[in-house]
Amino acid sequence: MVNLGTARLEALYKLVTRGKPLDARSLHVKSILAYQGGRYQEAAELSGKCVSIEPESAQYQRHLGKVCAEAGWWQAAVSALNKAIYLDPYDAESWYGLGDVFNRVEKFDKAKFCFEQSALLRPEFTEARERLAELANV
Repeated sequence: MVNLGTARLEALYKLVTRGKPLDARSLHVKSILAYQGGRYQEAAELSGKCVSIEPESAQYQRHLGKVCAEAGWWQAAVSALNKAIYLDPYDAESWYGLGDVFNRVEKFDKAKFCFEQSALLRPEFTEARERLAELANV
């Protein structure tokens, strides 16, 4: 089901950027909107363009990993999230995302490690702590 707020925002964004060259930031926004609309293939293609333009952006790598994870493309998700962590090892979101992927593919020891890193980097990260608690007996 399409979120009408997201659909309106996407239409407005397309109207405002019509005819303008697409830079990495514009592509990233379009990727986020496609992701929110459940169009993972489109979101991944746009994110791929972002990381081609700015390969050293941990933010773009993290988003690509998130998109790939949601689409069930596990290997691509792990690759993008590992790159994001390499670029910014102090990013709790990237560690959390990688833990989520490992949890989904039942690599629980790796998932625990990633969630621990995430919680250590950002102690107030409730979701990471909850995921650790869920995995305590696995």
